Amino acid sequence: MNSKSMKSVLALAFTVLFLAGCQQKDVIKGKYQSGVLVANEGGFGSANGDVTYYNSNGTIQQAIFNAVNGTFAGDVLQSITIDGDAGYLVLNGSNKIEVVDDNTFTRKSTITDTQLDKPRYLQVINGKAYVSVWGAYNSTFSLIDSYILVFDTKTLAFVKKIDTDEGTENLLYNGQYLFASNYNFGGSSTVNVINPSTNESIQKITLSPGPGGMVLDSNGKLWVITSGSYHGNDGKLYRINPSTFVIEQTIQLGLNPGIDLGISPDKKSLYYYSGKSIYKVGTDATTAPASSWVTNANVVASYALGVDPRTGDVYLGDALNFSAQGKAYVYGSDASLKTSFDTGISPGQFIFR
Repeated sequence: MNSKSMKSVLALAFTVLFLAGCQQKDVIKGKYQSGVLVANEGGFGSANGDVTYYNSNGTIQQAIFNAVNGTFAGDVLQSITIDGDAGYLVLNGSNKIEVVDDNTFTRKSTITDTQLDKPRYLQVINGKAYVSVWGAYNSTFSLIDSYILVFDTKTLAFVKKIDTDEGTENLLYNGQYLFASNYNFGGSSTVNVINPSTNESIQKITLSPGPGGMVLDSNGKLWVITSGSYHGNDGKLYRINPSTFVIEQTIQLGLNPGIDLGISPDKKSLYYYSGKSIYKVGTDATTAPASSWVTNANVVASYALGVDPRTGDVYLGDALNFSAQGKAYVYGSDASLKTSFDTGISPGQFIFR
């Protein structure tokens, strides 16, 4: 083999090894890219909301935002949304959104638009971030101007304000419409339907008081849970056609549930909580379950529920006294208690990665 051929072979071998090395690096996940994130609200007015990281190996890391940025995320960490390589931490009390690197949780930028008056949840659609905002209270502590703010995810520039009913809370995008539930502590009863192509509210679906969590089932139908009126034991589950906005099924729950709604990996079973109990109901059901799926006498103040879309494990957050570390309980799909772990103050949301 002449020297020219030898160089060609060596060059080819080097290229193969280089590409193989790149491919190996590409599949290595970042520090926080695999596991469960817990959004801890923190103590109200204390500006100590932050994030707990947990994985199935038993790794638990508290206050991961503080660990890399030298300060807590802020006052009342309401929710976290991960989109691509960015994480959006919505701070309800601080009236801001921290944008972080999803690998390391290092702060990339902060959105502090003056219209962010008690922001709640965020949904990214086609390069735009839609943020539900409660807005101002009047003299009787009633919400008077709730809306959705739209920001460009590249520039973080403000795009538009979309008026909604009061107490706009959870957001869900089904590939065609953005659904926004209006909770308002049971003071509102509607879901706004937004067309992301025009950024206009095109429809309102009227339900019972306190619409909250929303999920899509195996048939693409929209399910919404409502908390009901105060101490009225009249919470409900609704199945809605997401194209016609017609209510197809209503299930009376006979209690006032929390407003989180989870769904199993096969999207055929719904989970919700009330008090010390978690309830499970099939998407083909017409009535509420006769008894709880699981009850834990150790739970003090159930505050959040989430279902891992890979394993089917059900997570329940317990805020305890709302001023010290909370706790998360993890149940297998067979209702067995698999483990529990400490969280930050007031665990309010689970994000599965």
